[in-house]
Amino acid sequence: MKIFDFDVYPHNGLINISDFNNYTTGIHTLDAFLFEELDVMETHNKTALSVAYVGDTVVGMFALSTAQTISNKSSEQANHTFGDVNKQYDSIPLISIDHFSVSKNLQYDGSKRKDEQFNVGKSLLRVIYEIVVKMRTKYNVAIAGISVDALPHAADWYEKQHFVYLNDFEENSPNKEYYKMIIGYPMIEKAYFEAMIKL
Repeated sequence: MKIFDFDVYPHNGLINISDFNNYTTGIHTLDAFLFEELDVMETHNKTALSVAYVGDTVVGMFALSTAQTISNKSSEQANHTFGDVNKQYDSIPLISIDHFSVSKNLQYDGSKRKDEQFNVGKSLLRVIYEIVVKMRTKYNVAIAGISVDALPHAADWYEKQHFVYLNDFEENSPNKEYYKMIIGYPMIEKAYFEAMIKL
């Protein structure tokens, strides 16, 4: 697995806007978010996009915001993921991944061997984990975990990263536009520190 050392910049602080304009994921809904919805959402302070570079190449992007998710006390997966906070409170403080993408030419390629894959997505997710861990440990902000609305083709990938479906309805509903998935803070912290040890 290749490990990347990213330089991450706010979208609205990019020096060269052509880096953004030339970026594509190859997935219409993800590209539409970036080029049709993002500016308005950032203006309204609803999300904030970060752009990841390796050298002078844009390799991926992610947008984060805070979210309050309503507790689902009847969900075994949510109870396992969030523990007592899910059982005792009506809402849970989360970080929402509003957009997560890898440049089309760096995405998983089924024709390549495992050791030839770039694994940008996995490495980029570790950047998000680092942000969450620092918010919790350095800035003392309470965060119970991360939520994401996973596109159908990405849900399996998120499962491999230890995300779970918010509830059984999400997991067992075919043909959805997206699937609400979650990961708890203990798993985020564990994955982050395991990745740091390997560096």
